[in-house]
Amino acid sequence: MTEEFDLPESEKEVAAEIDALVSDDFNSALSFCERMLEYYENSGNLSRSVSACFARCLCRFLLHKKNKSRLLIVIEENEKIRTAFFGRLNTPKYSLIFVLKRILKGNNTVMIREVLELLADNPFRDDEAKDYSDRWSLKFVIEQALAAPEEYLNLSSENRQLIKSYLSAATSEN
Repeated sequence: MTEEFDLPESEKEVAAEIDALVSDDFNSALSFCERMLEYYENSGNLSRSVSACFARCLCRFLLHKKNKSRLLIVIEENEKIRTAFFGRLNTPKYSLIFVLKRILKGNNTVMIREVLELLADNPFRDDEAKDYSDRWSLKFVIEQALAAPEEYLNLSSENRQLIKSYLSAATSEN
């Protein structure tokens, strides 16, 4: 596998490489994804479609069934992946929602604040997006994450207030 990450042309090959690496060696898969993100940052091609390809490949790693127990750990411990997933890539909105629910459930105020800030600053955020479109608004992502049962999220009052402030800001920006 070349380290050129010529996406979108080689998206299937990159995804297959990620699958193979996750199945064999988590650390190799993690390293591969970090190199992929570095390539993206240095490529100069930050278009919506290219970014979406990189995001799908990163989602392939993060949401792989063998990484289920590691998802929150990777997001919390790996700033490069966290920043790319929430703040730089055109990540699919339902992937954002799924991972945000996990973060909210973790009840880590510092992490929740950072992730909400990354989402708020994401260049692919579109506050005019319709709920049924492929684009996403901060309001939609937060509301969908909060649609999880209250006993699942079990948010502290501090975290509820923090989320409410981002939701209010997102609503008032429209």
